[in-house]
Amino acid sequence: MSFEGFSTLPPHVNERFKRFMSGDLPPAHRNMGIRPDLWCTEAEVGRVLFKWPNDGSRDIYEGRVFGGWIAALSDNIVSLCMVTALEEGEGFTTQDLQVKIFRPVSGPLIEIESRVVNRSKTTGYVEAEWRLPNGKVAAKVLAWKAIRPAESFAKKD
Repeated sequence: MSFEGFSTLPPHVNERFKRFMSGDLPPAHRNMGIRPDLWCTEAEVGRVLFKWPNDGSRDIYEGRVFGGWIAALSDNIVSLCMVTALEEGEGFTTQDLQVKIFRPVSGPLIEIESRVVNRSKTTGYVEAEWRLPNGKVAAKVLAWKAIRPAESFAKKD
């Protein structure tokens, strides 16, 4: 699949998105079935929108999505959102991820919108909301991201 980029993002951000949006996913994404290439429908600096087609395959009980899945997908979403707010040469890692589930996540299409609430030189604070087809908030996600020079994340021998 070819990814042309989001016109609302700077070139260096689209370059980072390219791997995820072209289907060349890391092992964790492949193993868990996380598909930003299919589900991330909008992106701009400080915001992303995912539309997740809930087919029931991640339910713990019928009509109730497993909380661990909500956390895993949320970490990906808030991380892609953080990418939109990075300058060239910056990277980040998740310091803290909190998932608050208010009601069962169910329904055929779930919208998850994430926003960078605050970004300083060394820290990003990102939130996301999971909305049910009826518009009700089902879950709220809060994440702290440690921002560092990208080379500090290079694989070390």
